[in-house]
Amino acid sequence: MKLWVCFLIYILGLLKGALPATALDGEFEGRFKAGTQYVIDSPDLHKDFDSEAELRFGVLGNAWEKEEWQLDYELSADAKQVDGPSEQASLRQETDVDLFRAWLRLDNGRLTIRGGRQKIMFGSGFIFRPLGFFDTRNVTGVVPVTRGVDGLRSTFYLNDTSSIQGWIVPAKINDRMIAGLRWEALISEVESGLVAQYHPVSDQDDLPQFGQELIQLGYHFKGEYHAGLWSEGRVDFERVKENYPFRFDAVVGTDYTFDIGDGLHVLLEYFLSTREPQYTQDDAKGDRTIHQFGLLLDQPVGADVAWQLFSLFDVRDGSFQLVPQVEYTLTSQVFLYISGKWGGTLKTNRTAGRLFKETVDFNGTEPNVGLTVVAYF
Repeated sequence: MKLWVCFLIYILGLLKGALPATALDGEFEGRFKAGTQYVIDSPDLHKDFDSEAELRFGVLGNAWEKEEWQLDYELSADAKQVDGPSEQASLRQETDVDLFRAWLRLDNGRLTIRGGRQKIMFGSGFIFRPLGFFDTRNVTGVVPVTRGVDGLRSTFYLNDTSSIQGWIVPAKINDRMIAGLRWEALISEVESGLVAQYHPVSDQDDLPQFGQELIQLGYHFKGEYHAGLWSEGRVDFERVKENYPFRFDAVVGTDYTFDIGDGLHVLLEYFLSTREPQYTQDDAKGDRTIHQFGLLLDQPVGADVAWQLFSLFDVRDGSFQLVPQVEYTLTSQVFLYISGKWGGTLKTNRTAGRLFKETVDFNGTEPNVGLTVVAYF
């Protein structure tokens, strides 16, 4: 268990003993998720069903209050058990038990300081997230979530419509730190922001570009003019000896709800990624420029049913994924999901696209159909 987790439990213990019983309160909450997907045409020597069971349990509440100051907390952990081709191919661990969130937050309404395992997410992108420095979600999964990172984050509210935020996250190599700043403001009904981050070489291999030393600058904005409109982007300057070759990622998106049935929501995003020749190549196909589109259609059908169709398309290699899903509300806290995935390529001479691959080993892009139950308590 990491030192900061021990410190968190120690502080809560002190508060519990030193303060009146009513000072430390909390609410328990949790989630149980279980599902299985039948992998159509699973590779040889791999199982046909990819199954997962997950239990998450935690507590959150107030630890202390005095005048305008408040100290609150969240402590939660989850356990996963996986069986099937994704585990056989080492894409997922068979058994995984870890903290999901574990933080303390001090807040007086204008200044907020939060330390521990937390979600650090911002930006306006829905499918593609150039500013997702710490985003670990599987966007094509059922109820995708991003896990927390260990760090310290502070937000200072300049006024009712603007703020400055800073964060540090351990890079774990020689006490190096990932450090960043973000300014955010509401300008003429447009949510706007600027971001800067220093990213040293890290051993956090679950984070993107962990093995590079980068100076990262970005922007994001989101507004509405008849339809929702947004964009976010980031330029990375890589430190390679005395040179600083760059990479630029950006997304532009829009959405609109049509008056069809109970409302047909359509969301479209375009993603561009390009880099200089000297920039470290991290694309498996060796391309320096990538163009992709993401499309989401979703619509409720009555009070208990909703369907959605999620799709991705890579312009350069013609690969695509289609992910249909139907959500059925069993109770106010229990949901049933019927989902599928189908991938392919529009170029018949290609079998190894970015979004779909035909390989002798399981790679996670294979077509499947599945059933998942999610219960909240």
